[in-house]
Amino acid sequence: MSKLSDYSKFDHLDSDSDADENDNNGAVSWRRESRTFAESPGDATSSSSAAAAADAATPTPPARGATIKHPKIAGRYIFSYGEKKVYEWEQSLEEVTIYIDAPMHQLPERNAASFIVVNILPNRLQVGLKGGDRCFIDEKTFDKVKTRESSWYLDDGVITIVLSKCFRGQTWEGVLCGHAAPIGGSGAGSSWRGGIRESIDPFTKQEIQRTLMLERFQEENPGFDFRDAKFNGEVPDPRTFMGGVGYNH
Repeated sequence: MSKLSDYSKFDHLDSDSDADENDNNGAVSWRRESRTFAESPGDATSSSSAAAAADAATPTPPARGATIKHPKIAGRYIFSYGEKKVYEWEQSLEEVTIYIDAPMHQLPERNAASFIVVNILPNRLQVGLKGGDRCFIDEKTFDKVKTRESSWYLDDGVITIVLSKCFRGQTWEGVLCGHAAPIGGSGAGSSWRGGIRESIDPFTKQEIQRTLMLERFQEENPGFDFRDAKFNGEVPDPRTFMGGVGYNH
C-alpha cells in the first residue's frame, strides 16, 4: 500500500459517481486505482484554464466529517465524510469496535476476507484491498492500541475491527485523528493538506462517559443493577475516578 500524499483525509474515496452512490446506498466506495478529485491546472482545457487558475488561488477547506448517534443501536455512532458513511463505531472500557461495509461487489464470493488488508498498528489503522495502490483508511488512531489483543474479521459483508485500548477506561472521542490546517497561512496561495479530526461534541462525550462509568460500576459491583443510575452534574472520567479503573478483570 502506498502512503497518502498531499490531499485531504478520505479524498481518495470515490464519492462523485452516481452509479456508485446507487449501488452503495450512500456509503463511500472503494477504488483500486489511484485518483484524486482536484485536477492540476495543466490538465484543464484552454477554455477553462483561466477559471481553474482563479480557483486554485483560493484555498478550499476539505470536506467536513461528522459523528452522529446511531438511530437504532444504543451506544453506537456513525462517522460520515462528505455526507457519506465511512464506518460505525462503539466502545467499552477495554475496546473500540469499528464496523466498515466491505465492497463485496469487488471481492470474490469465496474467501473474500483474504482479499482485504487490515493492519492494526500501535497508533495507526490501515484498511484496504489486496493489490490496491492505497488504503481506504490510513490514519492515526485516537490513542495507543494493544496490537496483540486487537483483531478483525469479515462477516455478512461487514468488516469488524476490534481495537484493544492501551489505557483501559479511557474515553475515545473518536476512532481516527487527523487535522485540517492550511499550509503557509490562511491567505491566498496557501493549500490544504492532512485531514480532519473526528471528534464528538461535549454532550455526546458525557453520554459515552456515563455508559463507561456504569459498565465500570457493574464490573466492580456485580451484585447490583446500575442500568438506571444517574449522575448529578458532570460525569466523572471512568479511567481516573476513585483511584482509577482496575486492570485485573
